[in-house]
Amino acid sequence: MIQSSSVFWQCVVGPKLYQTYPNLLPQDQQFTHLYIKNLAEIVSDSVLLCLKLCFGIFRVVWPLCLWYYYQNDALIYDNGISFLGHVICLTIIAMYFMLIRGYSRYINPSYENFAREFLQVKMNSTREIRQNFLSKYDFSLLHWKPDYIIDSSVVHQLPKVSITEVKLTLIERIFHRLILLLGYIGITIIGRRLIFPGSLQIIRYTRHRHLLDGRINLIVSYRGKRCLLRTADGNHIDTIFLDRRPSNTGQILVITCEGNAGFYEVGCMMTAIRSNYSVFGWNRPGFGESSGCPSVLSEINAIDSIMRYVTEELQFPIDQILLYAWSIGGYSACWTAVNYQNIRGLILDAIFDDILPLVQRQMPLFTTKLVQTTIRYYFNLNNIQLLQSYHGPFYLIRRTYDEIMNLIPNQPETNRVNTILLEILPYRYPCIYKTGDETLSLLQQYLLSNRKQRQILIDIYCSDNLQIEIDEYQSDNPIAFYPCKFGESFSLEKRKCFAIFLIDQYLIIFDSKHCTVLPQRYFSIPQRCV
Repeated sequence: MIQSSSVFWQCVVGPKLYQTYPNLLPQDQQFTHLYIKNLAEIVSDSVLLCLKLCFGIFRVVWPLCLWYYYQNDALIYDNGISFLGHVICLTIIAMYFMLIRGYSRYINPSYENFAREFLQVKMNSTREIRQNFLSKYDFSLLHWKPDYIIDSSVVHQLPKVSITEVKLTLIERIFHRLILLLGYIGITIIGRRLIFPGSLQIIRYTRHRHLLDGRINLIVSYRGKRCLLRTADGNHIDTIFLDRRPSNTGQILVITCEGNAGFYEVGCMMTAIRSNYSVFGWNRPGFGESSGCPSVLSEINAIDSIMRYVTEELQFPIDQILLYAWSIGGYSACWTAVNYQNIRGLILDAIFDDILPLVQRQMPLFTTKLVQTTIRYYFNLNNIQLLQSYHGPFYLIRRTYDEIMNLIPNQPETNRVNTILLEILPYRYPCIYKTGDETLSLLQQYLLSNRKQRQILIDIYCSDNLQIEIDEYQSDNPIAFYPCKFGESFSLEKRKCFAIFLIDQYLIIFDSKHCTVLPQRYFSIPQRCV
């Protein structure tokens, strides 16, 4: 029997309750499933949020404050006592409003029932009981014990960048450490939030209701199961899994990787769901109910924990796992492909070759060297380098009117996907695309053409006989490895034919903007081309 005092304390320190999942998807304007706060809880939450924001701002600006007081000879005993007094006062205010909030929750029957069941789950924490609780209540996962834990010994580290990899002048070499310090401060305070705006509190606040509706849809309509994973670097990752293994297509698991303001609740999962695959979605660190902050390291540790979970706990073979990535999510997908070479394949939708050109486009010209050094050392999201180390099948989706990936608006010839193809195809097939050859000109011509012009090129150069050559090569080379020697003895005319054929296999062109949901007809399992 749970004592009332324990329930009250759980109301004081417990998580926020968002909603109780209904048995059926609610109709329009029916909000009975949402948790309704009383006035005291609303006021208390507002005060505590303001205090949290003030503390967050102070964590960022305290070095500047310390420097200001030092410059004005204000680092004295009396000011220290005054500062300590303010801290104690704010602490008392926070504790007071936590107690007020706890009491207002305690007298609210909805939260009181939630708190009582939460304590029962903590005392009898079997996997089935925890999953049933997550299928009944939608709440903040801040106090939820992870369902799967990765040992900290397998934490990944960023590859070291040498000074020679970033071209620096003599003066820049002298001030290299200062540049790195300025870059670190800039990327930590501002840059990371601009690269991943979905981690901003204001974005989470404005999209809160959409995320709740998305979770209802996934859990009530599709019987999704939430799970909290703890990564090797200590972050908690909010995930959801839709199991469809009784069907043939359900034997394949699609792991989705969202964009820089995307969440699994309202992101690219639906395309894979409508194709009847098993689907696994996740929110990167700092997004939604996932803890931590977005960064290169947290990103790769998160996706690595997911791969370990789906193979060890969900029992999906590596060769039955397909990664579908959109926008900046392409980096985590490409990293996974390099480190798990036997995956089924990659679907890369509206991704970039390298984040540096996109960042430099938004920054003043005089900051070019600082931005370059900062990105290379702290946010080196370079998909081309990763794809060159991946030997499996993939295809790219280029969006014609992509306002993000087109460096010049409405000019698809400036799309970053083009750069990926111009690098990867000659790398994979050096005997087909030779330097200074007409094959490279054909490749560029295809990328610059409209739909009608592309079809003319395909009609001229592609025939059924090309597949016969590919089948013969694959029978002699059953394991794909790149760069390959395919086309080593081909004539120029035959290489021109394959130059068009191969790019048609690797590229799908979708006439849309960046954030349009991908239609199901563009979603298929990638196959080995050669």
